[in-house]
Amino acid sequence: MPNDSAHSPIPHAANAPATESAFALRNALKQNQVQIAHERLFEKLGQQLFSHGWSESLLQWVLDELSGQFGAPHALISQQHAGALKILAQRGNTYPVGARMPMLGALALWLKEPITFEVHTQYVASLWTLQPPAGTAPTLHCYHLPIAVQQRAVGLLALMTSNPLSPANLQLLHSLCGLIGFALQQSTRTATSIDDSVLQKLTPREREVFALLPSGASNAILAQKLGISPGTIKIHVERILSKLDLRDRTQAAVKAVEAGFSSDGL
Repeated sequence: MPNDSAHSPIPHAANAPATESAFALRNALKQNQVQIAHERLFEKLGQQLFSHGWSESLLQWVLDELSGQFGAPHALISQQHAGALKILAQRGNTYPVGARMPMLGALALWLKEPITFEVHTQYVASLWTLQPPAGTAPTLHCYHLPIAVQQRAVGLLALMTSNPLSPANLQLLHSLCGLIGFALQQSTRTATSIDDSVLQKLTPREREVFALLPSGASNAILAQKLGISPGTIKIHVERILSKLDLRDRTQAAVKAVEAGFSSDGL
């Protein structure tokens, strides 16, 4: 008589209760479906990159797939630029595509180079337009993964989910962050070439101000754009002139253009 257990998709004890076996079978099938979904995500992403190259629509597609697979109604992919994070793709209650968040506080710490390979779960108010409900079910879980290449900041992937993610899920997200990092870095190099040697001398906030100088805007307009006072803008400009050994604001604006920034600072 054949041994049925040898042909079972999952091992189980001979005397295990039927309900226990059914539960294990459902779990095994569910895990198998999740694995297939992950593999299809990588396969389709690879096909799109191979056939069409990197694009903003592909980035939004990746984020939509991740949101669906991980039950994350709120998510974003952002790119680091001149001391700020610019949203490139988003879902749910985040700021719109194109919005820029200064890399201050936790963001500055997470993306301080050399970046460490880890997940951050702290809620960051500057990334989301909703507060996670406190003391109610289900609790939203925040996951923030640095997007980096050779431990250098490229951006940040953020998800807010109803269910905690498993180590396997986080491993997949880390792998995708590496792939996205290379694609974004290549895209940036193609579009423009930023002089990193100049930026490394400036703080994240000074980089933001420096990037906006080619626009020719006044301190008052820059202050409104960055959410700080005109007096603070003036202090940052003076520090930029001192650190880069420049004579005046006009010279700084020219230096910013030479470093790769355009007149809109983006």
